[in-house]
Amino acid sequence: LWNVEAKAKVMPVQLTPVVKVLLISCLVTFIIQQTADRFLGGNLTGILGLVPYAFVVQHHFWQLFTYLFLHGDVMHLLLNMLMLAFVGGEIESIWGRWRFIRYYLICGASAGCLYLILQVFLWQGEGLQVPMVGASGAIYGLLMAYGLLFGERMLLFMMLFPMKAKHFVWVLMGVEFMSSLFSGRNGLSSAAHLGGMIAGLIYLWTVATMRQMKKDGRSPLGKWGKGGKSGKKHLKLVVNRPGTKPGSDDPEGPKTWH
Repeated sequence: LWNVEAKAKVMPVQLTPVVKVLLISCLVTFIIQQTADRFLGGNLTGILGLVPYAFVVQHHFWQLFTYLFLHGDVMHLLLNMLMLAFVGGEIESIWGRWRFIRYYLICGASAGCLYLILQVFLWQGEGLQVPMVGASGAIYGLLMAYGLLFGERMLLFMMLFPMKAKHFVWVLMGVEFMSSLFSGRNGLSSAAHLGGMIAGLIYLWTVATMRQMKKDGRSPLGKWGKGGKSGKKHLKLVVNRPGTKPGSDDPEGPKTWH
């Protein structure tokens, strides 16, 4: 168990295998999506985007994952893919591809679930037909992990203000929280971002807790379990694989981009 606190001042970009696949998949899907929907009369956004009515009533459960590969426009795609390239490679190089994929999908699906809950139980009405597209929920989850793994690394907030990664994450959460509160229906995308970040935090905390208990010989059931040990140990939130090292959209209709 250990936490990575890199001292490098510049974020190195590592295009690791899974990150490359995600980048290419999102780009190819975007081209197919825009071509089909804009020029061929298709509706890939309605089929693959996360539409609350289709998911809840028509049981299009695949949308909880496929929406991550769709984007609203070129800028939407570009910003998400740049962020994925900047932070994803280093995380994958530490965790390995399977844990990275699992974490990415959990954060993305959790962001989608929060969007569904808010639309179904809070907004309702026409919002049930509004698809959400974009990988931001999963990427915000990666930002949470990055802030925990590389807490001491200096980043430029808004490209102007130097800030440690661990502080950047909490500022980002605050901004998204305020946006979700005061932006009405438009704040649903910010709420989805928060969902991805919180899911990532819960996941990392749970994994770290379970591994620490296993290391200490304690049962997750606490004093009712077998083999428990008395005494508390300090828990480090970010858990890595032992022995690893760091470094080494429908265009005619409304939609929620995030």
